[in-house]
Amino acid sequence: MIMRKIFKFSLMAMSLVISISAAHAGGIASHKAFYEMSLDDREQNSNIVNILGRSAFTVERDCEGWISVEDYMIEFVSENGGSERILSHFESWEAKSGDKFSFDVTEESTFEGRKDYAGFANLGADAQAVFSNGDGQSLDLPKDIYFPMRHMEAVLSAADQGKPILAATVFFGGEYEDALMKTNTVVGNWQEQSPNIDFGTLSAKGYWPVQVAYFKHSAMNGEPEYEISFRVQPNGVVRQYVIDYGDFSIAAKLTRVDGIDDPVCK
Repeated sequence: MIMRKIFKFSLMAMSLVISISAAHAGGIASHKAFYEMSLDDREQNSNIVNILGRSAFTVERDCEGWISVEDYMIEFVSENGGSERILSHFESWEAKSGDKFSFDVTEESTFEGRKDYAGFANLGADAQAVFSNGDGQSLDLPKDIYFPMRHMEAVLSAADQGKPILAATVFFGGEYEDALMKTNTVVGNWQEQSPNIDFGTLSAKGYWPVQVAYFKHSAMNGEPEYEISFRVQPNGVVRQYVIDYGDFSIAAKLTRVDGIDDPVCK
């Protein structure tokens, strides 16, 4: 059950990491970042005793929007000494106008095999998402929906205005049943702290702490499905993040970041 839970929500967690690292009103930096992932904390009743993983993602501007590519591998070690592994490749594109979004995801796991998700969404007169794999399902979207990058722009804009709390419905893509989520976001006060590794031209003197709680769109109340905490610089580089599933959490530490030149657009 716990492996199924991770499989369903890990790709959306990574989607938000990509989105938060590509959106800030004060300046956007195209870059590629590398993370090492490990077990952060666990409850006594959790059967997960260790986690090993790596993640690499690229956030790159094109002339019409943003391209995001995420690759990661996570291995979960259980109490009985066995292990399970997830491999993921996630690609998305979001228009800079915030009204179009597409995604293409491949997940492979030792416990569920291969799963593919693809589709697109737009916020035109008939706001709708279409899932191009499987049965070609469609999903009507609320008029006040956010796509990931526009959502984080709204979060950090609210923080700049002294309004650090935002409730929003966000479309992440991925599996049909979990593509649309309710979120509650809290942005903390600016923290003055230089990075502990060489960021080169991407270095900043501090970061914003951000915490996002995710709920199923149909949920009326109760505990979130999971939570993610970030430390994000004004130029969009995420120094670290933690994904909290309740009975255990995954920590990701930035080990390297490279800048990417923006295209020359007419």
